[in-house]
Amino acid sequence: MQSAIYVATSAQRVTQTQLVTIANNIANANTVGYRAESVDFKSLVSNSGRDSVHFPTVSKMHSSPVQGTLMKTGNPLDVSLAGEGWFAIETPAGTAYTRDGRMQMTAFGELQSINGHPMLDSGGAPIQLDPSGPPPEIASDGRILQDGLQVANIGIYEIDQSNFSSRYENSSYLSKVAGIPIAAGSTTTLSQGYTEASNVNPMHELAKLIAVTRNFEHATSTIEKADQSIGAAIRTLGDSN
Repeated sequence: MQSAIYVATSAQRVTQTQLVTIANNIANANTVGYRAESVDFKSLVSNSGRDSVHFPTVSKMHSSPVQGTLMKTGNPLDVSLAGEGWFAIETPAGTAYTRDGRMQMTAFGELQSINGHPMLDSGGAPIQLDPSGPPPEIASDGRILQDGLQVANIGIYEIDQSNFSSRYENSSYLSKVAGIPIAAGSTTTLSQGYTEASNVNPMHELAKLIAVTRNFEHATSTIEKADQSIGAAIRTLGDSN
């Protein structure tokens, strides 16, 4: 009976992680470049008793690889990716990788993310433009041109999502390994004046939220019933004495 309580408690912890993850996905349904997360599980087996007991636990979190819809903004400093790859930004926590291509240019010509982090080129260096030049033109292969001359390029990086260690500012990720620069223009292209919307499917997330909430309630009910059974057994033993 105690095993039932322990297993149900483990299930509560897992479903709580699911609930937090789903709620975060729903909250970021309109966040540019956001990738929905989901939870993988594994079973821990205890052989300390007569019978093996399986305890559910969180194995890992992973992000959906599905690309979000491209949204036209008309802003020359907005750029989206179609295909594989990530933009790289320099943050106080290290290099982060993102699909959010909203950019801004400082008075000194520094190209930054919408949150003020330097955008990096294919060599991992901050991108510098001519602040007195015309608005930049961004080609589908990542070249940045001013007055028809190439002045920089936007770095596109390939990275296995299993290497992501944590989120940074919702739509960006920090990684355990450095991304590998790739050449855009064939399987991966850039579009100036567009952004990539979140790939969260709100209706799908709401359906998952209902199912996970029911699982949590079921685990809670199991704990309550097991506790009541233990209490009844104790009272019965007390009465028999």
